[in-house]
Amino acid sequence: EDPEAGLMSCTVEMAAQAPPQMDVAVIDEIQLIADPERGPAWTAAVLGLNATELHLCGEERAVPLIQELLKDTNDELIINKYERLTPLQVAEESLNGDFSKVQKGDCIVTFSRSRIFDLKVKVEKATGLKCAVVYGGLPPEIRNKQAEQFNSLDGSCDVIIGSDAIGMGLNLYVRTRIVNLYDRAY
Repeated sequence: EDPEAGLMSCTVEMAAQAPPQMDVAVIDEIQLIADPERGPAWTAAVLGLNATELHLCGEERAVPLIQELLKDTNDELIINKYERLTPLQVAEESLNGDFSKVQKGDCIVTFSRSRIFDLKVKVEKATGLKCAVVYGGLPPEIRNKQAEQFNSLDGSCDVIIGSDAIGMGLNLYVRTRIVNLYDRAY
């Protein structure tokens, strides 16, 4: 970190160590403010960062919570909505537990690390495709490497399986269909 750079990037949990005064601060994934475990870090950042401008980026469902949180702070809230550049389409039918239907470019989302690795084994066995894995506990450089392998044209990874960490700062070339298994039995 170069103290002369004038820029800082950190996790929201580390935001308390931000410089005492900033011109602009950006908090990404603001919808996590509602998360029972990690939400307090987002709340502390929204209320505690000393910035002339604070940009909150994330899902629109966080807006009412932010409005309520800022009701007594006398801060001005400006809401900008942006159009998705690529369409998001939901599959017309479920896999119904048939992992042989998983195709190159698919993304499977589940919410436990053990299920991620269980699905990796099942998909690779049923399809012969190679799977990348991404979850919040992976170091950022490993997460980025897995995303690169999935995105690469050399076929090093055909399918990506992970937690909601897939949607947090990774640019992935996912097919139109995204398979969501959540925490249900499959």
